[in-house]
Amino acid sequence: MANKKKKVAILFGGQSAEHDVSLKSTEALYNNLDKSKFTPLLIYIAREDGRWRVMDETGFVQKDFHSKTGYSFLPWINQNFDKIDADIYFPMLHGPNGEDGKIQALLELGGKPYVGANSAASVLAMDKIVSKIMFQQAGLNIVDYLFFETNDFTTIKEAIAQRFSYPVFIKPSVMGSSVGISKVKEEAQLKTALDLAFRYDHKILIEKALDAREIEISVMGNDEIMISPPGELIPHKEFYDYDEKYIDGKTTFHMPARVEPDLAEKLRQTAGKAYKALFLNGMSRVDLFIEKNTGKTYVNEINTIPGFTEISIFPKLWGLQGISFTELVTRLIDYGFDYHLKHKIATDR
Repeated sequence: MANKKKKVAILFGGQSAEHDVSLKSTEALYNNLDKSKFTPLLIYIAREDGRWRVMDETGFVQKDFHSKTGYSFLPWINQNFDKIDADIYFPMLHGPNGEDGKIQALLELGGKPYVGANSAASVLAMDKIVSKIMFQQAGLNIVDYLFFETNDFTTIKEAIAQRFSYPVFIKPSVMGSSVGISKVKEEAQLKTALDLAFRYDHKILIEKALDAREIEISVMGNDEIMISPPGELIPHKEFYDYDEKYIDGKTTFHMPARVEPDLAEKLRQTAGKAYKALFLNGMSRVDLFIEKNTGKTYVNEINTIPGFTEISIFPKLWGLQGISFTELVTRLIDYGFDYHLKHKIATDR
């Protein structure tokens, strides 16, 4: 029994603008799961109705996600929980309704182990406004910003004029994969950018655009953490947007980043401090800036379910440490089991 393979339920798809990204990440995760240790259970969450569908390998490979019967996770209408039961769950759901604590809270409510950040930490990391406040409290540098909950063009325009000069970035507060983000170079572009950002969230933030190098660092672990060397991305376009991440692929990378050893260590320590500032566990990718004219470093944001494709930065940075994709997946699953054992709520009295 000690050597019995554990069943790992991979949750993918989801009701999010990052649905298609999830499919790409899940394919890489599935291909790199150590099948000698784990039995995969593929659970597709439909974009349209949110129903959960158990996929066989053929359906997964052929991307036939809708021919199977779908189940709701709501206990009052679901009599098929046994079909989605597993030893541990691996959410590979990017963006809202997957990376923002909702799935994590559901699994916690069910007493189920899972991979990645707990529900509270996921909420903190997903909300760019809240995470900036937490980073500031931890003494970390952040880019100057404003935030708004109402798409009042005149008010926002005047606030920008008083605080910033163009260009600025307009971002939904709760979104990932650069969805809904615009770089605004002049006031004439502002309304279109605001309308786009408010399509994805009821809160948006506006940041001063820095002339900066973009650095990414992978972090994993629970109480004790591992921090990768920094990597640097060189955007092909104005910034590293959705198309560059997942479609065009013309952005180039320096792995490791071409920085002096002292600066590399400073960046690693900053990434670790940012990870701890949001009370994270499991895994994350920390995004930072180095301002070109001052050398000042800033924490940008943290992704708790980072891109997981074969070309994604998160696994590639661990590869620099000699950790293969398959070994990385196994470590993350082990972290999930370990965290659950140490933090599950005691029900005995």
